[in-house]
Amino acid sequence: WFEFARTRVFLAPDRCRAEMRFHAMMFALLSLACGVTATPPEEHASTCADHGQEHLLLQASKAQYSLERATSGGDATLTAKEGSLLRPAMGSMDAGEHQAAQSTGLSYFRCPPRFKKSAYSVPLSSPDYFEPVSASHPPGSKSVTRAIIVIHGALRSNEGYYMYMVRRMRRLHKDKHTVVVAPSWGDRPCTAAKWANRTSDQVRGGARAPFWRKLSRFIFGGGSDHGGHGFAVLDSVVEWVQASYPRLQRLVVTGFSAGGQYVDRWAALSPEGANGVTRSRGLPLRIIAGGPSAILYLNEERPDPACVPDEDQGANWSCSDFSIPSPERDCDSLWNKYSIGLDGLHDGASSEGDLRHDVNQYLRKSMDTASSSKLSKQIRDRWATKDIRFLFGSRDTKQCGVGACSDLCDAMLTGKSRLQRGLNFMSHLRREFPGSEPLWGIFNFGHNHLAAYSSHHFTAWALPYDNKKYQVTDRVVTDTGVPKADYVDRFYAAWECMGKCDNTPGCNSFMYIPLVGQCFLKDKCVDSSSPIVSPASGAFQFQTFWKDCTLEPEEGGSHGDEEEGGSHGDEEEGGSDGNEEEGGSHGDDEEGGSDG
Repeated sequence: WFEFARTRVFLAPDRCRAEMRFHAMMFALLSLACGVTATPPEEHASTCADHGQEHLLLQASKAQYSLERATSGGDATLTAKEGSLLRPAMGSMDAGEHQAAQSTGLSYFRCPPRFKKSAYSVPLSSPDYFEPVSASHPPGSKSVTRAIIVIHGALRSNEGYYMYMVRRMRRLHKDKHTVVVAPSWGDRPCTAAKWANRTSDQVRGGARAPFWRKLSRFIFGGGSDHGGHGFAVLDSVVEWVQASYPRLQRLVVTGFSAGGQYVDRWAALSPEGANGVTRSRGLPLRIIAGGPSAILYLNEERPDPACVPDEDQGANWSCSDFSIPSPERDCDSLWNKYSIGLDGLHDGASSEGDLRHDVNQYLRKSMDTASSSKLSKQIRDRWATKDIRFLFGSRDTKQCGVGACSDLCDAMLTGKSRLQRGLNFMSHLRREFPGSEPLWGIFNFGHNHLAAYSSHHFTAWALPYDNKKYQVTDRVVTDTGVPKADYVDRFYAAWECMGKCDNTPGCNSFMYIPLVGQCFLKDKCVDSSSPIVSPASGAFQFQTFWKDCTLEPEEGGSHGDEEEGGSHGDEEEGGSDGNEEEGGSHGDDEEGGSDG
């Protein structure tokens, strides 16, 4: 509970007090229901008023650690080591900084960063410019075989996403071989000397980082106020990661909310990822866009009005009727302009200083931009070769017209909520590429990157494991069967639970809770027709993993990935990545926030 509650830290004091009292009450009720002895942190109201909003992060994180220890039968008191892991993350943000960050609408960018130990400077087009990133392994590390580059959302920080993803890798026992890299899309000036303790030969200490004072220019790949083009910066980060980790075998680029919008457009317009690989080393590159507010369409057609109802139609929604909007709903003939469509990106379509002119200058380096039709075809053709996947929340259904997401005319043509827009876009891709099914997944929560990155879909896509026999339901089946064994003493990755089930006589399926990594082995034979619980059920976050009961059992139960091999169920968390102080989970809840 506090994994999500604690992230509501940048609230007005009155709302902070009310919400934290509510969360404290729910914490106590949940503790009682679970039969554990644990108490929530006290004095929330005085903390909100006297010590600043961000101090709540420490208080709620303590409660989270205490709850984890209590449910595993351990002491519910925060240990000195746990406290040392959390406290370095609690840097202060004064009222002036908070107001400035809100006024720009981009990010809570800090320079110098909270964690200089993991701060690095990525060279850009000249030694005078750099991109600030956080990385969980130092360049040159020979243990790294996989990279996850994560893009933060609006009014968020790269370090918040970075810390959550690092802890996620540790819980899954993948931190030793996985480098987490989080670029920072700043909204204020920063120098390389101030950002990191060290700079490479390609970056001078006085080099400056690009920054964007307008949110839309960052999301849509426009030039920064100083020093770089939005999409070219991510291209440089991808190059730097490949050059910095000599044994790297694959990369994942992911973003959520505004970061999901950015990643979606970068996937369409960047030469990186063509044919599923990077340009310089030809390494597999997978792109995962989560919860975007508005998505780039690849032709002029949009969903018909019947496909954009006001009412939520659920996660099984699809649209079969697309057409060019009529004059009454064509947004003054601007419905297909970039950033929702592809118009306005060819040569001569816009003037210098315009967002579309910036994107045109970027595209000219890898495409023929002479005419709109030729350029649009090249973009579509290259998109078809890329490995891109989408994540949508089953409860990400707040109406965009009331501020939950972009309510601009061209965006509203595609759907009334993020979930509806995402599912309509999947139908658009089926129509655009007949015979090809787009890759997408549903996680059972609202607009929250913690839930997205804790989902089975993200884990399976970003950290492929050997799973040739198990399938998974969107929600837990209604009849789970007779219990065989429970694994709740620590966080278990799904592939660990598969190995436990394979090695337990009579186990044919298991119930899994991805947010907390608990699995409950069952004897139930499940198949694709087995009924699952309603989205309104209290168990909507649970899933059932099942294998075909008609198959002969196999010996062994190893479901490790190809680099690490085998099950690592007894490994301790926190492998060698040189970032002990970043161990806590410090994500930031984006539910209900507008990302433009």
